[in-house]
Order: sequence, then structure tokens, then C-alpha cells
Amino acid sequence: MNQNLKIRILWMTLCFFVFIIGGYTNNASARNNLGKSDSLKYLGHSFVKIKTLEGKVIYIDPFNVNEFADSADVILVTHEHSDHNELTRVKQRTSCQVIRSANAIQGGVYQSFFTIGNIKITAVAAYNANHLKSSCVGYVVEFDGIKLYHAGDTGFIMEMADLASQNITYALLPMDGIYTMTPEEATQAAAKIQAKFDIPIHTMPPPDTYSDAIIARFTSPQKLIVRPGSSIELNSATTSVEKSMNHPEDFRLEQNYPNPFNPTTVISYQCSVNSNVKLSVFDLLGKEVTTLVNEQKPAGSYTVQWNAAGMPSGVYFYKLQAGKYSETRKLVLIK
Repeated sequence: MNQNLKIRILWMTLCFFVFIIGGYTNNASARNNLGKSDSLKYLGHSFVKIKTLEGKVIYIDPFNVNEFADSADVILVTHEHSDHNELTRVKQRTSCQVIRSANAIQGGVYQSFFTIGNIKITAVAAYNANHLKSSCVGYVVEFDGIKLYHAGDTGFIMEMADLASQNITYALLPMDGIYTMTPEEATQAAAKIQAKFDIPIHTMPPPDTYSDAIIARFTSPQKLIVRPGSSIELNSATTSVEKSMNHPEDFRLEQNYPNPFNPTTVISYQCSVNSNVKLSVFDLLGKEVTTLVNEQKPAGSYTVQWNAAGMPSGVYFYKLQAGKYSETRKLVLIK
């Protein structure tokens, strides 16, 4: 082998390794950046964890489950009922700021707190027959272009209309219908607030078990279902819906509500990716009696109402088909 060929081979080998190492470095950098985004984890009842892009951790209304993975920089308590103020459920940094309702409303004036980094927290009204206006608040938490409204335990109150001008990104709305709003009232509240996304919380009294039936009655077009233990990536109000990462993790068909029903019922479903969706209703003989949805749908959560006024009483089945996913459930019409 002549000298020139040896030099050429050596040079090509060197370039190859530089390319590989460079690619590995870029990939490693990309891997290190994965997961670095604002996020929300729903822990059940009214308990949520917010983690900002810079790694600051905010807990709101800790209750019932331990969440020790991330130490708190801020803990917000909407009121002092025992299902909202279990501070031992989370770890606290030595510099942790705990803001309770007594701090948040003073002399009838709702307070604003400028806290760590770019996080701004403002207390807002929250009250109903079960919660005094003087001792219960909601919070608007602002960070990285996101405005998240945690309503606390509240009814459908006139002050919610004031939030429409704030361009709320996420509204967390309670709706157990006993200590807080009914799902129908929460739907009205969502229309007043005009948030980009409406997340149902506190769907049953304590001890909390998440209620699909309650969720089905909440019919905001911006409904975003986040189940206990699940996390979502948060995006600012300037992020388009198409680019939003707030998509369900899987396909799901919920049980209709009410069931039995007469003559209308609500069916909820969710898609994890853009899909051609068909939702149909069949009688006991397998005959398709109506098609409720038959179109392309982006990832998200949806509700549809079936009015069976012209149908006879009996057992029916509704079937969701989305891509390779298919699920069927039973519903009963009683007149």
C-alpha cells in the first residue's frame, strides 16, 4: 500500500470518528433536554404538583397520598379543611414558602405573592355554602407564559367572570356537586373563565375516588381529562393547539352518563393521536341506529350527546373506532 493511500485511509477514519462522536454529543445533549418542560401532575382530589422549566416545584392542597419525589419550593393551601392541608404529604426545601388562606386574604383583600424566580402567585375569590369567603381562596399561578387557575373549593361565583380578561391557560375546576360545584355549574364556570384548557378535579368527596360519571357531565369544549397519578406537559397560551403536548396518553371510551337515561345522555371519549374517529350506536340485533361522530379528530378529549327521543326503550350499545382502537359499551334507554 503506497503512502498516499495510507494517509487517505487514516484521514477518512479520523473524519468518521469525529462524525460519530459529534453525533453522540448532540444526541446526548438532546437526551439531557428531554423532559425539561413545565409539567403538572394530578395526585387526586384537589392535590396537584407543578414543576417549572427551571425546576421549581409547587404543590397545591396536599392530601391523601405521599409525593416525595420532588421537594417543594412553594406549597399553596386554599383552605384549612383536612382534605386540603396535609403538609406532611410532601417534602419541603429549607427555603420553602407555605402560603395558606390566612396569608392569601387579609382584611378582605386578596394578596399577590412574587415568589421564586419568575413565579407569580395571586389569590382570588373562592366560596360557597360550605366554605366561607373569608377563609377560602383560589390561586392564579403564573410562570413561563402559563397562567394556571386552581379554583379551590368553590361554587359558581360572579368573580369568575373577572378571570376571562387574564387569558388563563389551565383552569382546574372542582365538581363533586356536594361540597363544590356540580359538573353543570363547572361547565358554566368554564364558559365564564374562558381558559384554554379546563381540567376537572375534586370529582367526589373524600376519600376521593375519581368519578367518570361526574366527568361525563362536565361538557366544556376545552375539557382536558387528567387522571390521578398522571402527568401532562404544560404549554403557554401562545402554543398552538396543534403543537400542544396536552394529549391523552391512550384511547379511551367512557361510560355514558346518565345511564339509564331518557331521552338524552352524554358520551365522552379521548384520542391519543390524530385519528379517523367513528362513534356509532347499535341495537340489540347489531343494527346501527345512528352515527354520532364520523370524522378526523386531533388528539384530545371529547364529549357528544345522543338524543334518543325517537327510539324505543331498550338496551343499546355504542362503539368507538379510532385507528386500530375499538371499544364497545352498553347503555339503557328507559321511557
